[in-house]
Amino acid sequence: MIKNTRYLFALLTLLVVGSGSVVPISKNVNAAPDPFTDFYQKNCVPEAQASGLTKEESRKLCNCTVNILKSKHTFNDFQNLLTRYRNRDPKAKEILTSYGTACFDEVLGDLLFED
Repeated sequence: MIKNTRYLFALLTLLVVGSGSVVPISKNVNAAPDPFTDFYQKNCVPEAQASGLTKEESRKLCNCTVNILKSKHTFNDFQNLLTRYRNRDPKAKEILTSYGTACFDEVLGDLLFED
């Protein structure tokens, strides 16, 4: 009987979790979107692909870029920079481009010399 109860409990747990009925406690629905993730998904990867990089190359480049951005900018500071960039501020574009250029050399430079 205990074995059947455990099996039934495990099955019900899978059904509830699998149906999407459970919302993780740590997820705050009203939280502001992460500007780093937003930039990665809406700007960096699409723009890198539009410039001719493959999806994988774009992801590598943008992972590097976002990691540098996170080390240099606070959440609020980057949110401000991203807003300025999207409003076509040339200084904001210059800043973001400089990080992307550094990552291009680091992440993709070795692709030029592959056998």
